[in-house]
Amino acid sequence: MAGLAQCQREAEEVTELMKQNFARALERDGRLSDLDTRAQELCAMGKAFTRSTRAVAQQQRRGHRRWRLAAIGLIAAFLLLLALGLAIWLSRPAPTIVTLTVTVPPPTPSGGGE
Repeated sequence: MAGLAQCQREAEEVTELMKQNFARALERDGRLSDLDTRAQELCAMGKAFTRSTRAVAQQQRRGHRRWRLAAIGLIAAFLLLLALGLAIWLSRPAPTIVTLTVTVPPPTPSGGGE
């Protein structure tokens, strides 16, 4: 009977170890579930971050494009005004040079003979 008691004690020890192993497995499963949930949340946050950075980058490109177009417009307007001013300046009539010839009669002798 001593052998039977020893076998039962060993069976109880094995049963206890199995219960502990099962409890640890349940804990690990809970932790794995938490980690999986956190990983999914991080993935969703990463996707949202990627979308927002793309939107911000697109807005910046639009802003730079607007400034570039405004600068090109201003330069074009300046060049147009410069060309218009040059065209007006070149199309004005050339100044005419007027030559006046004045004939001065020779001085008459004042002598009284006439």
